[in-house]
Amino acid sequence: MKIVCVTSCITGIAHTYMAAEALEQAGKKLGHEVLVETQGSAGSNPFKQDVIDSADGVIFAVDLEVNGRDRFNGKPYVQVGVAKAINGSVDLIEGLIAQINDGSAAKVGEAAPAKAETVKSDGEPKKKGFFGGLFGGGH
Repeated sequence: MKIVCVTSCITGIAHTYMAAEALEQAGKKLGHEVLVETQGSAGSNPFKQDVIDSADGVIFAVDLEVNGRDRFNGKPYVQVGVAKAINGSVDLIEGLIAQINDGSAAKVGEAAPAKAETVKSDGEPKKKGFFGGLFGGGH
């Protein structure tokens, strides 16, 4: 598969490039073509649109908003922070490919797929997360 990635950290220096290198190395290890566009204080070298159009999926490993995100509209994607790409790039690529293959990947520019809401036996939706724990519905 061909995967294009965008990396960007708060300062746009070290972690941006560490994430880019980790993704490229993971792509080689897994036998996939992985191309990375870095965005940061050192500037960026945006992908040509034909490179994006020929990609099977996109990984946004960013701690900031992606510049020109609309260029990727319609492409299956995952978005994580740069630390996740630095420390788990193989899993990240494998996860994206699995989502592409089973059709569950979100697509850039489209609303995320609605998840089924969990309902308690009394018909009320369960509270989740922090407030669920506080109010007894998150177990």
